[in-house]
Amino acid sequence: MARQLRIEYERGFYHITSRGNQREKIFWDAKDRERLKTILERTKERYGYWLHAYVLMDNHYHLLIETPRANLHQIMQNINTSYSVFINRKYNRSGHLFQGRYKAFIVDKDHYLLALSRYIHLNPVRAGTVKRAEEYRWSSYQAYLYGSKDGDLVDTDETLGLFSKQRAVAVKKYKEFMKVGIQAKTPFQDATGSLLGDETFRERVLKLLRITSDKVGILEVKKIERRPEIKDIVRGVAIYYGLKEDDLFKRRKRTEGQRRIAVYLSRVLSGKKNADVGTVFGITIQAVTNAVRDVEKRREGDRKFNSVLKRIKEIVGDLR
Repeated sequence: MARQLRIEYERGFYHITSRGNQREKIFWDAKDRERLKTILERTKERYGYWLHAYVLMDNHYHLLIETPRANLHQIMQNINTSYSVFINRKYNRSGHLFQGRYKAFIVDKDHYLLALSRYIHLNPVRAGTVKRAEEYRWSSYQAYLYGSKDGDLVDTDETLGLFSKQRAVAVKKYKEFMKVGIQAKTPFQDATGSLLGDETFRERVLKLLRITSDKVGILEVKKIERRPEIKDIVRGVAIYYGLKEDDLFKRRKRTEGQRRIAVYLSRVLSGKKNADVGTVFGITIQAVTNAVRDVEKRREGDRKFNSVLKRIKEIVGDLR
């Protein structure tokens, strides 16, 4: 499995999630949560990051972090190691507290600061822990509402400033923004790989990834590059074979081979699931599986056929 994105740069903006091993608890009482907050305060002072939002659930936590010094790895290693040592000593336990490495999305701050702040603060509501976000003690939402809570731990000014320069007005509007948020889609539906941002932001991050010699970076490039739509793939196959696009959506004996190629490329290039591809072509999931299997079998040792597929991919790429 490819490792998560770990690109670091000045003013990097990240949504962080760290979960308990096998989804078990990482907090057992209030003192545990207070200790993690103390660790956050200490690491914030040491590494100079900005914490825009947080929530501490029973078996995981979320952070919205900005790193002026391009040092996310140091920050997270210190936080999770320090907390793991504390928990293992307190409860006389051993082994991993967290489930592997933390998960990090690199985020387009300009477009997702508000959405992610709300997403984090509504976590306890979505989980059914509380009915209203302000009832939950272990998030930064109360710092947004009342200001003094958490002291210097949470940086609320930038988020609230998007609503108004007057704090009272901004807080009121932020509360209204929160109320409609429970019905909003998750921001991560827009994510590509470990990146959350529009096309311009994606290209900017890709440039940073492409200059690294790290194989992890190379793998991540493949994950976050925009994949072609099925309609573009079908069009590319039609162009190569001199067919009409409609020919590839209907079962006809004379074009069945080209249709299978279109199904295969739609599955492997678009990243869509078999069910989604099947819906587009009007076939069953098993029929998609069969088409993929047949084309893959044909590719074995057939250099001419592989050259055809390569050329079709190039055509599809030009259509994007």
